[in-house]
Amino acid sequence: MLTELLTKDTIQLANFVNTWQEAIHLAANPLLKQHKIEERYIESMIHSIEKHGPYVVITPKVAIPHARHTEGVNELAMSLLSLQKPVLFGPEKPVFLIIVLAATDHVSHLQALVDITKILQEPNQIDSIIACQHKDDIIKEIEQIMAKGSF
Repeated sequence: MLTELLTKDTIQLANFVNTWQEAIHLAANPLLKQHKIEERYIESMIHSIEKHGPYVVITPKVAIPHARHTEGVNELAMSLLSLQKPVLFGPEKPVFLIIVLAATDHVSHLQALVDITKILQEPNQIDSIIACQHKDDIIKEIEQIMAKGSF
């Protein structure tokens, strides 16, 4: 499921962003353009982090911002932003990969989460994705990791 959601159209690379809020806007932009989410979903993700802190930093170097499906999700979707220089989501919380998750309910996104969790459990796999310089390389890297059979 992960390779169906993360495509050339939903993956972006950037050198750096100034703030984590800018990172979330940039990371979510492909989903907004495709009308899979509404602007209020982006604002809800930001508000949630402002209220609860950087809980979306689920492992070193990686954040998975999300909000309630009732806050403007039109279709199950995921996007990825890879940064060459980290953005701080909080003190001691540098993030290179921002993976926006937009779920339509409490269940449909679970397989994609399982897939992404398996990729993110190995620090060297995270680093190999961060090292990619092109969208195609990120897709190939994810496909190779998924094909390893370490699941």
